[in-house]
Amino acid sequence: MKNILKKVVLGTLGLLIGAATQAEPAAKDSIIVTFGDKTRLIIYGEDRQELEKLMKYDLNALLKDLGARLDTLGGDTKIYLDELDGRDYLKDKSEANRDKNHVRIGLRGIHIKDGDTEVSISTRGIDVKEGEERVRIGRGDEDSSDSSGIKIDEDGHVTRIRRVRRYSSPRKGFNLNLGLNAYGENQPMGYNTADYDLRPFGSRFVSLGLIRSASIARGKSAGLHLDFGLDFSWYNLMFDGNNTVVKGASQLAFEPILNAEGTVVDLRKSKLTVPYVNLSLMPTVSFPKAAISYISAGVYGGYRLGGYTKTKLASNGKKDHNRANYYFEDFRYGAALELGIRNFPDLFVQYDMNNLFEENRGPAVRMISFGIRL
Repeated sequence: MKNILKKVVLGTLGLLIGAATQAEPAAKDSIIVTFGDKTRLIIYGEDRQELEKLMKYDLNALLKDLGARLDTLGGDTKIYLDELDGRDYLKDKSEANRDKNHVRIGLRGIHIKDGDTEVSISTRGIDVKEGEERVRIGRGDEDSSDSSGIKIDEDGHVTRIRRVRRYSSPRKGFNLNLGLNAYGENQPMGYNTADYDLRPFGSRFVSLGLIRSASIARGKSAGLHLDFGLDFSWYNLMFDGNNTVVKGASQLAFEPILNAEGTVVDLRKSKLTVPYVNLSLMPTVSFPKAAISYISAGVYGGYRLGGYTKTKLASNGKKDHNRANYYFEDFRYGAALELGIRNFPDLFVQYDMNNLFEENRGPAVRMISFGIRL
């Protein structure tokens, strides 16, 4: 019985190639080969192209494997065959490897294949393909598909592509601002302006912060975003000369430091530092493909966290710090403008709309800060 079954199976498969070309198809998606009155071999495919793929397989190797499996079977009346993976019998092994499920990690990114689902992750974004549908997130290859969202590969297969644009505000994330301070407005209020003049390149502005963004509208060439920021900033006001700030009973004084003999001491450095914690709201228009990457304008407000003076003697380098409230306003608020330039540090300007010092306690000065954003 066993030998008879083996001869029937091998003989049936041996006639497969010839029968596939000589037998008349019973339907567009199947081929039926009849052996006697009770035995039929049915080959089923979704379409004619699927049936033509039989030519890619090594049927002789398949017959040998079936023969080896029949030789190992026991019993006289039942045959049990394990499910075979047809990809193992492809003549071109590269196609077999391409079709198998896999996870590949390389310099070009990550590629995952699980059945009909393929996911590619690279610097260009994320590409997800499931059957005939494909979704791309990130920078797409505009040359590979037309405006209708249809891609045609080398074999003539058509894939419908749905693109998802997800570019966000270029300001989003961690920010470091480095710049300079100056008086945007300066009313002496009885003081001598020479006593509190600033060194142009010694008065520095530093800001460290984080920005979150909500996209309001996106287009092919521009996007509108609303940016929310939290940052810590420092005014470092470096005075030009030997004067430092002295807090009097009712107002400030800008005076030199005297030694025991009453002689003015030369200072290498004299500065006033004022730190703030700030919140900002900045509508931003981004241009993903232009030389100007974005334009942002908005408002900010901050709360003062303290303040101190620092002096450094020119003779011996001795340093002295004095922490005090030098009649500062507790809050600051103003308007800000940023300009993003592609492949170049972004530019920023901040202008305070309130005075640095309390009214009638010191000169009525308002600060302006400008520099680069990294």
